[in-house]
Amino acid sequence: MRRSLFLCLALLATVTAFAQRGVAILPFSVNYGIPAGEVTPEMQDYTKKIGVFLQEALYNSLYAGGDTLQPAGRTNKLLTDAGIEPDQPYYLDKTGLCILLKVKYVIAVQVTFGKGADKARKEGGPDWFKLTNDMDKSRGFKLEVFASNGQSAWDYKESYSWNQLIVPNSQVFQVDTYQRVKKQIEGFLQL
Repeated sequence: MRRSLFLCLALLATVTAFAQRGVAILPFSVNYGIPAGEVTPEMQDYTKKIGVFLQEALYNSLYAGGDTLQPAGRTNKLLTDAGIEPDQPYYLDKTGLCILLKVKYVIAVQVTFGKGADKARKEGGPDWFKLTNDMDKSRGFKLEVFASNGQSAWDYKESYSWNQLIVPNSQVFQVDTYQRVKKQIEGFLQL
């Protein structure tokens, strides 16, 4: 009986320790800078897909650097099991997300078209909202780390083109971008 109790307590302590130390990267939010009524179903589908792609690229970059993170697939499964679509987490309560994902911190990122939305619409044709071969350096990139109490623990803002953010034809961030982000958030990753 004592062995079983000790085993249960050890297992509970291990789970609790992970919950207090984990860091999850949420699927990225992509904001086109246009009224909600102008966002088409195709744009919404693309937003979900590219949000997960960017999430995985940041995870792959940080993980490749030897950091310990909750795998993006696990994060997305927990979100999906809770009925949360990939384009929704950025706008949800971060305390609730930390509890749901069993982590101490969540990393939330939003990529915005900002002032470049009109230019992208005029010059980009029917697929203007896609970020491929994007040379426009006005795309906003805002990364925030939220603690389990819902407070923003750190934020980073920069403007990038798509090619400055992601290594073309890969699923990793550009080295310069990765180094800037990692330098600032490594304290949260090493808890």
